[in-house]
Amino acid sequence: MTGRLPIIDADGHVFEPFDMWTERLPAEFHERAWKRVRDDEGRERILFYGRATGLPYTVGTLCTPGGLAAGGRLDYDLDREVDRGVDDPARRVQLMDEQGIAVSVLFPTMTLGLDDIPDVDFRHAYARAYNSWIADFCRHDPVRLRWAAVVPLADPAWALTELARAATDGATTVMLSPIPTPGGQTLASPELEGFWGALEESGLPAVVHASDPGSPALGLRRLWTSRAQWQMGVSFQLQLGVLYVLDGGVLERHPRLRIGFFEGDVGWLAHWIGRLEATYEKLALISPGPERPVLQQFQEQCVISGEPADRGLALTAELVGSDRVLWASDWPHLDGAWPDPIVILRDREDLDDEQKRDIFFRGSARFYGIDLGELDRGWDPAADVPAVGGLLRRPGSRPAGDGAAAAVPCP
Repeated sequence: MTGRLPIIDADGHVFEPFDMWTERLPAEFHERAWKRVRDDEGRERILFYGRATGLPYTVGTLCTPGGLAAGGRLDYDLDREVDRGVDDPARRVQLMDEQGIAVSVLFPTMTLGLDDIPDVDFRHAYARAYNSWIADFCRHDPVRLRWAAVVPLADPAWALTELARAATDGATTVMLSPIPTPGGQTLASPELEGFWGALEESGLPAVVHASDPGSPALGLRRLWTSRAQWQMGVSFQLQLGVLYVLDGGVLERHPRLRIGFFEGDVGWLAHWIGRLEATYEKLALISPGPERPVLQQFQEQCVISGEPADRGLALTAELVGSDRVLWASDWPHLDGAWPDPIVILRDREDLDDEQKRDIFFRGSARFYGIDLGELDRGWDPAADVPAVGGLLRRPGSRPAGDGAAAAVPCP
């Protein structure tokens, strides 16, 4: 009897405890940190910079897969209804066993979007506090729990220092924002050359991760409401990131660099690279193309991750290679694939089992440098893909997939 397929969650999340900020931030920043309070009627209010955020649902709903889908609620309670795997490493490993996840690479929740914060000192203190906390979190099981260091880039000298600190502390990757800073800096800005060079030398990959779809830098907040911001802003961020990296010559100058583009869908990539190739050809007299074709650059140095239900996923896998498309749960976020990200990919008819192996674990193992041989014998790369079970269910619902182990928020 074979073991379980060693699925790697290329992009899972934690939820940073509110008391962590007061424990790890310098005192001068405590009043600006994320806080959860109750109003006179007992309703949850989330504060940032000392002001109410106006979030139209609770952070418990934010941390409930499918929380805003039909049958969900606006008022899931973080303490009573959300699985403690969001902030307890021992429970997270136990939950991964239940979900069928061999390794999770963990990203933040409340520390996304730091590049929108105009106060650079606060931004840096916030990133460092989170990086220290998540490093401690993953020490519980450094084989199965991996972490992304948050590195804002507005101050390249600070970014170099934090990169070195994170690498020494055991980071698996660094998370970068695709959104231009308030000062107009992008991933292709010349002042980042030293950072890209240091990252290349470190051997760590970078993950350009979508953050706030309503970021002022994107200009969408003035035009669309919340749902439409998610429709436009999430994928648009990653399109910007791909454009800055490929068109900005980052990979040409750093041929050993590895960069991923996460949580902004995948189906647009074929069009985006094709459009870039077309503009190089049509505007060659004023904007000559790179020496190495951009498609080749992506195939050799990049990966992408997004919705397993994306209608364009198989086309993207055919274009760049199935090992360049990585599976991710986005657990526990409400906008992750629903009703079940494992079942959705397992049951796709436009991918064969070998392509699914690439997407479930081979591509992530290569991108992140994860040695599957470090896992115990219960995980088997030769295990049958059709036998993989489901991952999720919401409070009061049935698990997705036959015989699926349920990840049930604590009652």
